[in-house]
Amino acid sequence: MKNTLLYIAIFLSIPVHGQMSAGTDTIKIKEVIISRIKLPSDPPGYKKTTIDSSVLVNYSNSNLSDMLSENTDIFIKSYGMGGTATPAFRGTDASHTLVDWNGININSPMLGQTDVSLIPVGLIDDVQILFGGASMSLNDGGIGGTINLVTKPVWMKETLISINGGTGSFGQYSGLIKVKAGNYKFQTITKGYFQNSENNFRYLNTEIGSEPVWQTRTNSGIQQQGFIQELYLRNSNNIASARIWYQSEDRNLPASMLTSPNPGEKQFDESLRTMLNYDSFKGNANLSFTGAWMMSRLNYFNPLASIDSRNLSEILTLKASLDNPIGEYAKLKIVLEDQSTVINSNNYNQHKTRNTATLAASIERNKNRFGTTILLREILDNSTLLIPDFSAGVQYRLIEDKPYYLKANISRNSKMPTMNDLYWVPGGNHDLKNEYDLVYEISYEMNQKISGPLNLKYNLAVFRYNMKDMIQWHPGQYSYWTADNIQSAKSTGAESSVSLDYMRNKINASLKAGYSYTRAVAGGSNIGNDISIGKQLMYIPENKSTAAFRIGYKNIYSSWVANLIGQRYITVDNSKYLPGYFINNLSIGIKFTLKSSSIDMNFDIDNLFNVNYQSIAYYPLPGRSYFMKILFQLTK
Repeated sequence: MKNTLLYIAIFLSIPVHGQMSAGTDTIKIKEVIISRIKLPSDPPGYKKTTIDSSVLVNYSNSNLSDMLSENTDIFIKSYGMGGTATPAFRGTDASHTLVDWNGININSPMLGQTDVSLIPVGLIDDVQILFGGASMSLNDGGIGGTINLVTKPVWMKETLISINGGTGSFGQYSGLIKVKAGNYKFQTITKGYFQNSENNFRYLNTEIGSEPVWQTRTNSGIQQQGFIQELYLRNSNNIASARIWYQSEDRNLPASMLTSPNPGEKQFDESLRTMLNYDSFKGNANLSFTGAWMMSRLNYFNPLASIDSRNLSEILTLKASLDNPIGEYAKLKIVLEDQSTVINSNNYNQHKTRNTATLAASIERNKNRFGTTILLREILDNSTLLIPDFSAGVQYRLIEDKPYYLKANISRNSKMPTMNDLYWVPGGNHDLKNEYDLVYEISYEMNQKISGPLNLKYNLAVFRYNMKDMIQWHPGQYSYWTADNIQSAKSTGAESSVSLDYMRNKINASLKAGYSYTRAVAGGSNIGNDISIGKQLMYIPENKSTAAFRIGYKNIYSSWVANLIGQRYITVDNSKYLPGYFINNLSIGIKFTLKSSSIDMNFDIDNLFNVNYQSIAYYPLPGRSYFMKILFQLTK
């Protein structure tokens, strides 16, 4: 601010003349480059949300599963600390949820899902959540929705060093370091992290006998480490980038409350993801090329069961897209993607390959108060041409020049079988058909400034999913389970969220609350006497609600986050269920700012009221826990 005032004062003190002679003194200023950057465009008619940057900072020492479960409508199915955690949208399965990295899918080709407990929030710059048909603008298969993790530069001439360390209950300690440097043309960003935890919390075992017994969780430790390196280069018409993301996790797997601990049961995960991207801007058109190679290793060991499972997958993705305006109000987008997958697993007869080519074309028109989107997509799976998918959305601005929108969309989205569904020995079925889903959605959005310091946002969405040819593993005619297209399901529900933001003088406060209702029922299968017909799908809560209140005054801040999950059935006939739970987390912090550096100290209390609860039957989650972290930043 001082430098800005100084520049203004100097400028005002310079005499201005219509003509200046060659001998007149000149003032040299630093070069300023004005260039375009690729901005995200939301297709009209769809629901898409973005996680607030302040929330990402608060969860920088946590994993993605904690952040999503406490701040979004997404339900996280978690085996607890040290175990896997998978996300699910609107009553669909975890395999119907895509997790992307800058628009490239990173789901396991073997399992068809992503363990979000292994993704540190501190490595991510932005999280975009696309619901239902909105996910089709990125890639195929996200029937429920897509979580897009974005890593991106900030085009500033500065060097930033950030060190974030923390320690807490159950032997937790973690570290995160970020180094950013560059100018308006070149940026380099390095992020590295580690996290260790014993997860030796006490829990109440209600299943071991006639009376509950307090026990300590064992064989639940985890070690994680990894890094991301990013390079960005740009000029007035082009942006080129290179990214590499490596991480590994070594974790012991705890037993359920019904069985004795197995000290030898463990899992090793390792992944290497690389990406090259080139964006070219010509006029108002944008031509983008992306190439990504990803390797993922998953080794599972269980000596008592004589299991030594070793799995290696490699994916090469080539993607090209063209965004081209048509006139003043319309835009044509064409996306061509080719994905080659190679799997080496001792659970398959031999190494397996798959090649999938996708061509998608969409046109958007947004004029005055009315907007439309139409998308068509064709998939070539190896040499088989699949039934085309489609999506169409409309939106209408209810009041001119006011952000009040009524939206509606319909889509047909399909998902191909996973490699395990096709080739796992025994039970894989290479004759499986694609799952597909018809999605209908109507939503209302508003963003209103009530007064100078107060702003209100509100969203309401009603949806219906009709899922067909769902793949399920079931007992076959032999002594093992097999995969077949035997299930159908319907999911109907509503989501609502409200946000109030207040900022005045030295006070900054926000209140965000959301509620979702999901009625997901089985529509029957090809198995006779199916007892699941008309019953709520397992582990899908009908009711989920979140609320977060954050307030800051000068350099002191605090937040209260509450998360309510309703009961979930654990049998297909709904005869048994897990009771709902209500979890509260409290955070208090203080920030000190110096000339070119800052220190931020924060203290968290999770599960404030020490609730005894489970997300997965017989896998307990921790009671009250504490975590303290210190963030140091230096800017030059």
